Amino acid sequence: NPMSADACTSPNRYVPSGHRNRRSQDIEIVVAHEAVLRHALAHPNLSLGVVAFSVKQRRAIQDEVERLRRLNPETESFFQDHPSEPFFVKNLENVQGDERDVVMISVGYGRNAQGYMAMRFGPLSAEGGERRLNVLISRAKRRCEVYASITDEDIDLERAKGRGVLAFKLFLHFARTGRLGIAQMTGRDHDSVFEAQVARALQARGYQVHPQVGLAGFFIDLAIADPERPGRYLLGIECDGAAYHASRSARDRDRLRQAVLEDHGWIIHRIWSTDWFQRPEEQLERTVAAIEAAKIELDARLEFGRTRARAVPVEVVTIERADVVEVGLSERPDEQSSRLYVELVPNAPRGQPELHETPTGLLAGLVEEVVTVEGPVHVDEVTARVRQAWGLQRSGPRIQAAVERGVEAARARGGIERDGPFLALPNQAITVRDRSLAGSGTLRRPEMLPPTELRVAIQEVVAGSFGATAEEIVPVVARMLGFKATSAQLRDVIGTQIEGLTRDGALTAQGSLLTMASPSQVPQTV
Repeated sequence: NPMSADACTSPNRYVPSGHRNRRSQDIEIVVAHEAVLRHALAHPNLSLGVVAFSVKQRRAIQDEVERLRRLNPETESFFQDHPSEPFFVKNLENVQGDERDVVMISVGYGRNAQGYMAMRFGPLSAEGGERRLNVLISRAKRRCEVYASITDEDIDLERAKGRGVLAFKLFLHFARTGRLGIAQMTGRDHDSVFEAQVARALQARGYQVHPQVGLAGFFIDLAIADPERPGRYLLGIECDGAAYHASRSARDRDRLRQAVLEDHGWIIHRIWSTDWFQRPEEQLERTVAAIEAAKIELDARLEFGRTRARAVPVEVVTIERADVVEVGLSERPDEQSSRLYVELVPNAPRGQPELHETPTGLLAGLVEEVVTVEGPVHVDEVTARVRQAWGLQRSGPRIQAAVERGVEAARARGGIERDGPFLALPNQAITVRDRSLAGSGTLRRPEMLPPTELRVAIQEVVAGSFGATAEEIVPVVARMLGFKATSAQLRDVIGTQIEGLTRDGALTAQGSLLTMASPSQVPQTV
């Protein structure tokens, strides 16, 4: 029963009926060591480490892995192919600087045969337990997989004391829900008439609107609740006036604030009061479209086993503020804020004819579904996803023509925008995505990389480095996009966008060093 999970997109495995007796503990061990075998077969290019929360658990997993290696000699190359990061099985106290692409955690705690859960968590309960957990989780460079027969709901903080146990409970909560902070209604009313008007308009459309939802020290103006999944919010809406409300004057409403909310899994939509008062129906329709797009995005995250889309390690950090301990995500300074690329194959309409005979309106809807998750994206990738929805292996002329009709229809009705061969939603946020684990091999072709995404990646590198040469920028951008090597063609594609940003004034050249242009230097468009 997989729980959605992790730093990158790792599944978190919930092993039901895990009691602390010999038989059921063996079940948990079987699940963990079989996962090692699957990793060796499916992802031999990724280094792996396994960590158990007890010495006994570690020994049992190690013995079983050795047995499986003897029974499956074809996996032996995996165990020999990572000399700089060799496979290991360790207990929690022995994990130090052992970074691996994937880290599997075997928890081993559970209820006994009578269903009683003892609130004893070994090294986590001891002084500094939270630091051990932090070290463990931050060792995963790409994915962290947790195997447990308990969830955060099984840990009673009234009976289990210590910051390490609290950090562990919040980490399991994140593994189960994808949220490190729990959003709660504050009971506060709307801060302005503007917010109240937006809320009433959305309620009239049938949406559940909660005002002033508190999350991680922030207040979101309006939150759209998901009626199908209690406790989940589809969209956060920020209502900004021409001048910020007096009560909000001290709040940071810039990109950093939005990044914090998005790091907690929120999808944010912003409405300006001047736009609302001048064109209320248009703004309402845009907001409704944002809600429906968010619903598709969140469902896609669940379908692909990912409630967060980050390609950085999870680091559990405990911060004491009076009697409050918060757990948050932090990015290591040597990691760029890229995310794993998520591919979406839409569901073919039931009872519909062959793809090339499907009504154009339905094809337009499928195109919009793909672009919502993958945009900006090359039209050939969209064609491939739609083709896959029908289970077809190749895109012949009739299929290409049919999808092209859907693309044009989606563009004509304003559902997507087109820039040459690349498709995106109107005003779609651009995220730099790691394609190293993508199923579609064509995604890693240089000509399939969206120029807008390349430009964002370049600017992130330059801003984060306080300036860099073109020669320095290219390999870093390539790694952010998931390329292990930088071919001549890839260098040319990235170099073209560096030249474009410099020519447009977004980057400033000081000799060979490129820096971000100040706002006054960037040409303004009307």
